Amino acid sequence: MLTRRFWYPAPLMPVLLSLLMLAALACAGAEVPQETESAGTTTGDTAAASQAQSPTQAQPQAQPQSQPQSQTQAQPQTQPQQQAQPQAQTAPEPVATAAPEPAQPVPFATRVPAALPSEVVANPITKDVYPDAVRGGILRRGGYYDPAHFDLMQVSSVTNSFKQMMLYNNILRYNPLDAGKTIIPDLATSWEVSEDGYTWTFPLREGVTFHDGTVLNADDVAASWSRVIDPPAGVVSARKGLYTPFGPSIEVIDPLTVQFTFEKAPPLNYGLNAFALEWHGVFQKAYLEEHNYDLKQAGQFAPSTGAFKYLEHQEGEVWKNERYENYWNEGLPYLDEVWTYPLENSTNRSAALLAGNVDFAQTIDPQAFNKMLEDDRFVAEPFSSYSYGGIWFNMDKEPWSDPRVRKAMWLAFDRLAAHEVVSEWLFGYPGGGGWTLPDQAYQLPQAEIDERLVYDRVSAEAEAKRLMAEAGYADGIKNVDLMQRQPNSPWYSAVAQMAELEFLRVLGIESTIRAVPSAVWFEELANRNFDITVGAIASPFIDPSAYMNSFYRCGGGENHSNYCNEEFDSVMSMVDTEGDFDKRYDLVQKAAGILDEDPPVVTWWYNRTLAAWRSCVHGLEGKHGALVHNLDRMDTVWMDAECQQ
Repeated sequence: MLTRRFWYPAPLMPVLLSLLMLAALACAGAEVPQETESAGTTTGDTAAASQAQSPTQAQPQAQPQSQPQSQTQAQPQTQPQQQAQPQAQTAPEPVATAAPEPAQPVPFATRVPAALPSEVVANPITKDVYPDAVRGGILRRGGYYDPAHFDLMQVSSVTNSFKQMMLYNNILRYNPLDAGKTIIPDLATSWEVSEDGYTWTFPLREGVTFHDGTVLNADDVAASWSRVIDPPAGVVSARKGLYTPFGPSIEVIDPLTVQFTFEKAPPLNYGLNAFALEWHGVFQKAYLEEHNYDLKQAGQFAPSTGAFKYLEHQEGEVWKNERYENYWNEGLPYLDEVWTYPLENSTNRSAALLAGNVDFAQTIDPQAFNKMLEDDRFVAEPFSSYSYGGIWFNMDKEPWSDPRVRKAMWLAFDRLAAHEVVSEWLFGYPGGGGWTLPDQAYQLPQAEIDERLVYDRVSAEAEAKRLMAEAGYADGIKNVDLMQRQPNSPWYSAVAQMAELEFLRVLGIESTIRAVPSAVWFEELANRNFDITVGAIASPFIDPSAYMNSFYRCGGGENHSNYCNEEFDSVMSMVDTEGDFDKRYDLVQKAAGILDEDPPVVTWWYNRTLAAWRSCVHGLEGKHGALVHNLDRMDTVWMDAECQQ
């Protein structure tokens, strides 16, 4: 089969950036644009701003309902103890209207993911969920870069997840039939939570086999999860911070039952999300022991239990997975194979999809998204997603351990200019508007966002210079290693160049950009081999306890600055267990206020993912509950006979 690859040239980027810098200087102190109207909301739904070009856009706040206290969850509940999100069950379908500017996506109503527990049915996903489904075919997907290693647990990147998640099962899963708005059993047949919330018990399915034919048991599940919550030395658990605040331990009750005990009871819906994340596949205990629980070099070959198994990887060309014929869920998957091409950026993926070279692409550019909305050959949807773009500091050494230097750099970087540049390839929101995710229930009121110092460029730069002088660096800092994630990414390259220029212009910081592949970037972060670094990471799910603990708490799995503030951790301990929304909101903002004064990272972007696929592809219900890094199992996806490869 012939494949075409598309490359987006960016020879004018330095010129563009220079012009933007001049424009930013010329416009410093200008009035902020007035608010624009946004889509209306219903209970549990918020509206995405149509352009997201400035922090002044209206973003109505969802009002979550108060939640009852914890109770046993062996049967469905009408209202779970504490939602990770406001309920989204009354939200309208995304509505498209005309876009004011062709480079931006049309407005759409934001689905606020709830990930509520569904009715506990041992196997709600069967081969009959799509009665007209046609078996067979090869689904071709426009994917991301080649991975530098193959251990999904040790990264937080679509580079790995888009290729590998379909190889695995977990204890629970996000429901693919409702776009992830509910959570259902997977390798477990049900779940039971003790009345006090401290003990979670999962009976497992009988007769589940790994891809090499061996039978799964509770020891395999316990071994797989032990490396998530307590990895051995040298192994990185990227999402460990989701679990650490609650003090989990694992016990094998019998060959088909595992039990988790917590020192602090996680809120019900928080725990369900944490057990459903598709990053954490189940492997053979013997295979993990053979490789010292580190699958970076052998993860693609690791026998797992998923609907697909690894077939081959041709670096720079394609990654292939094939149907596992003895999959425990009889009759699934429908597809014969799934091929993923490393098309590297949104422009390449969009071009490949429009040309018919792939059938599905995730993270396409806004202009192509608008075009495919009007084309019957495609289905185009915004997915529920928050990738978080930042500039991290190596706080293990001076001067980055000085909060005055970090805050000076936090103030010096122009988020709105960065947003203007990055919006050529991505849809999202500028950073700097607070430390909670935008367009969600815990976001600051828009009026408070508008008044934040970071958007007043004249005052922000003056204060940044004052802080640098106070810290003893009035003349700047020389020989700074600015590590950039992914050299072939136009948006990372653009932001790295902007950081280099702005930090030099405002603060006299002289840096040299060093671009590395994504997986190498994670390795360098773990080895503390950088001064400052440009990149992005993903929120595991939309709850302040999930992402703020992971990103900023001492020892958090994605705390890439190695930030540690005891006052912040103390406030987050209260956030983790507070059930009243108003009190929890105040605590979250108190924690955010600590980060304002002691910034662990320069936030520059919050990405929302645009996706599209050929209309002959079915069973892709979108991602409107689980975030974009989940729901990649592909077991319920099928294709019309006339478009099968």
